[in-house]
Amino acid sequence: MVQGGVVEEGAAVRVFAAMLKALYERAGSPTLAALVRQGGLRQPSVVLSTSSLSDWLAGRSVPSQQSVVQFLIVCLSQQARQVGGAGAPAGWVRLWEAAVEERRQRRGGRPGRSVADMPERQVPVRGRFVAELRDEEAFDEWEVHRPVDVTAAVPGVLPLYVRRAHDEVLRSVVGQAAGGSNRMVVLVGESSSGKTRACWEAVAELPAGWRLWHPLDPSPAQALANALQEGIAARTAIWLNELQQYVGDQAGALAGQVAAGLRMLLQDSTTGPVLVLGTVWPEFWSRLTAPAVPGRSSGHAQARTLLEGKGVYVPAAFEAQELEDARTVGGHDGRLADALAHTVGGRIAQYMAGAPTLLERYRTAPPAARAVIGAAMDASRLGGAGLVGREFLQAAAEGYLSDDDYDALGEEWLEDALTYTQQPSKGVRGLLSRVRARPGTGGRGGWRLSDYMDHIGRIERRYAAPPASFWAAAREHLPESHIVRAVGQAAEARWRDAETVGLYQRALDLGDVKAGHELACLWQERQRAEEARRVQEQTALAGDGEVLEELLEQMLEQEQYQQAEQLVREAAGRGSPTAQLHLARALMLDGKSEEATRWYAEVAQCSDPDILRAYAADLREQGDQDGARAALRSAGDRHAMGELAALATGTAEMEAAAREAFAAGEATPLKDLAERAEVEERAADAERLYGNAISVFERRRRQREEGVDLIDFEAGPRSLLDYLNPAVLPMPPGETWALRQLVALLDATQGQAAGDDALGQVARAGNSWALERLLRRLRQRGQDQEAQALLDSEVERGNPWALWVQAHRAVHDENVPDDVRRTLLERAAAARVGQAVRMLMERAEQAERREEADQWALHAAARGYTTPLWKLVQGREKAGLLEEAEQLAWRAPASQRSWTLRRLAQDRAGEQAMPLLRRAYDEALTWAPGMLAERLEKAGEFVEAERLARQAADAGDRQALEELATRRKDDDPGRQWQALLTNGLTAEGSPAAPW
Repeated sequence: MVQGGVVEEGAAVRVFAAMLKALYERAGSPTLAALVRQGGLRQPSVVLSTSSLSDWLAGRSVPSQQSVVQFLIVCLSQQARQVGGAGAPAGWVRLWEAAVEERRQRRGGRPGRSVADMPERQVPVRGRFVAELRDEEAFDEWEVHRPVDVTAAVPGVLPLYVRRAHDEVLRSVVGQAAGGSNRMVVLVGESSSGKTRACWEAVAELPAGWRLWHPLDPSPAQALANALQEGIAARTAIWLNELQQYVGDQAGALAGQVAAGLRMLLQDSTTGPVLVLGTVWPEFWSRLTAPAVPGRSSGHAQARTLLEGKGVYVPAAFEAQELEDARTVGGHDGRLADALAHTVGGRIAQYMAGAPTLLERYRTAPPAARAVIGAAMDASRLGGAGLVGREFLQAAAEGYLSDDDYDALGEEWLEDALTYTQQPSKGVRGLLSRVRARPGTGGRGGWRLSDYMDHIGRIERRYAAPPASFWAAAREHLPESHIVRAVGQAAEARWRDAETVGLYQRALDLGDVKAGHELACLWQERQRAEEARRVQEQTALAGDGEVLEELLEQMLEQEQYQQAEQLVREAAGRGSPTAQLHLARALMLDGKSEEATRWYAEVAQCSDPDILRAYAADLREQGDQDGARAALRSAGDRHAMGELAALATGTAEMEAAAREAFAAGEATPLKDLAERAEVEERAADAERLYGNAISVFERRRRQREEGVDLIDFEAGPRSLLDYLNPAVLPMPPGETWALRQLVALLDATQGQAAGDDALGQVARAGNSWALERLLRRLRQRGQDQEAQALLDSEVERGNPWALWVQAHRAVHDENVPDDVRRTLLERAAAARVGQAVRMLMERAEQAERREEADQWALHAAARGYTTPLWKLVQGREKAGLLEEAEQLAWRAPASQRSWTLRRLAQDRAGEQAMPLLRRAYDEALTWAPGMLAERLEKAGEFVEAERLARQAADAGDRQALEELATRRKDDDPGRQWQALLTNGLTAEGSPAAPW
């Protein structure tokens, strides 16, 4: 059946089953239920069933996912070695690939290239067929806002739809997915601005066979994380309303995993197509996409990379033409006509979503109902709590009531308040909605604040600090550790340090190691070494390997050997992979190999790549090469795959391992193989390997460029020859070596024409770096006419870089008429060249066509290219056009407006800044009180400065009050400022007692 390492035709499934069964028997034939349980305990979990295991062992079927096979091989090999048996054979990957391919061909599939290239996977099918969805279902599962009721007859449950500018971009992305590409798009806009309705309309255009799926149970992030691990079926549209629940702070520890999983899903050209649709408010978008700050860890690094170029801005108001379209459609739908008659400023979507009705009920709510709503608002805005329980609302709401209102409460005050808040009006759901947990899903029930009231709370309560009852209720009744930690961070930002300590401790008790880091730092800042050490030990026991390493190092330096061993054993018993590895190594050194082997078996089940790589190193030292390979494969990151490639033997296995490492992001093995082939004068092999690398790099480039609204070419020098410089082209470092070395190889073996052909092939696929390289070669050989002809042909093909080079050269050529320059720039701008947009803006500003300049700058800003807008604001500021600069800053897209205004205010001196700062304060921008306080303190207005500094602290910006306290503590007879600096604030805002 197996001859010379090759499986005979028709025997692959039998060979694989025989190998698996033999390994199973060497492992002592554990019960199938035990294997199912062990799979469920892995992080991430491996989903198995006893029936599937039985079929695989009998050869009736073959596992479709390599992650499942990896788990079985690693798990059974470990158990086999524990009872003195051998592990899995070295070639199990090829056996499995051959078995999968054979089974697929039996089902009538076309011959595949390899398992990695197969277009189909046996993965769970989720969601419902788009063709079967009805508008009546849009409100509950898909969270489209219910429209207001009107007395007139209406054409359907949803108002007639008016297409807007963002719909065209959205439909373009949906069309690309329908055409076979993996795509993601996120609509960014304020509450009730029409984001989910736009997505609902767009998915309706997906062709037959597509499904729409909304991950919700047991929690949004967990549901999506589980699915990404199991696989997403082709032609699935994933509905991610409120994206922050999946990749933001509200997702807790799963955020990075989900973001990374989505990145891998979108980059995998062997599966799909899939479409990911997201919606998010601007403030959450800003947090998720904020640039990394040097020297600080980035909490959203995976999300930032995932979302690059994916955002589409949804304006809060209809533009003029959109209003005209709405008036036309309004003649056929009374709800739209009603909205047009009762709104100003074009906020049509908000009116139809019932925003005015909700706001009226909130304004006129009884005191107890307003208190409950206030508590829910603060839980959402400070902790990201989407659901809150009854106990939390009851405990928190009391502090939102005045003494008179509290004394007047009836026996059933909470029931009455919840009844009021849940009452619908004009067909719109209430201020709070009851969410019931479905049995068997593992989800939680509670009360959810309406989307629009959440938005209102973030504005109206932005300068308000919660009462003491809120902090206590959060500590006692919020069940999710990451939410408790987020509330603790909000307390710390408001200088409520005593509350902060209790919240961080509660989050740590719930298992949140990040809270442990924060709490240990607080104790260290207060020079409370014992408390800091206690928290560090608890954090280590909760599973933080880095803290454990630090503690062990300190203990060993202080010769606290017994305490170190006790800590390691306790942490290992609680499941810490770091501790288990340390313990296994120590036991092995002590000659206790049997106990060490048991702990190594625990290490093998972890999902930490660093630990698994260290475990693999131990196995290599022990001579267990197969075990080391299995551990590295389980680690699965780029470093592990690189190490795995280094263990490969034989040309075929080395190439397969190098490709696998390359796919994981580790290029060295493939590069080394290609260069070795060159040295050994195997030019054909080297050419093939370089080609493999180029194809991967090209796929990545296309995915980057297709997901970007504006391509960012660095502005080059004035002449075309000088401009042709590879350093200014958008190719990430490390992605050009394969093409460069292939061209050099072809130049040497086949002549420069072959090198030109290789560059030309990649250039025609849209690679600007290759085009520039080819142009440079032609010009260096004196073939100027050929170079110009090539550039002209790429201009005709619409190559963005070629269009930009042509426009750039024309702008700096005095002989080119101005109208031709403008036409060329507009053509480059239409090809998404950001620098062309910027140059059009600059030319319009120089010609004093300021409204045109504004439009170009805002066009770029709405697509994530913020430089032109700020340069225009800054230029007008320097020219003394202060009012025009400020007006333009206020017109910036919502996600960039606050940053632009803050920077403008910082640059203004003295009284010039005060009107802008006061308007920013009125518009509830959180940085405004602190900056106002600083300016007023310098102007000698000390009382008002203190009031605003305290308000800034209440809003989450404690810096202004800390600086003011530092300046005033030396002239402080009552030592109130010193007490404030030492102990922070109480919930009510007075200096806290020592704690």
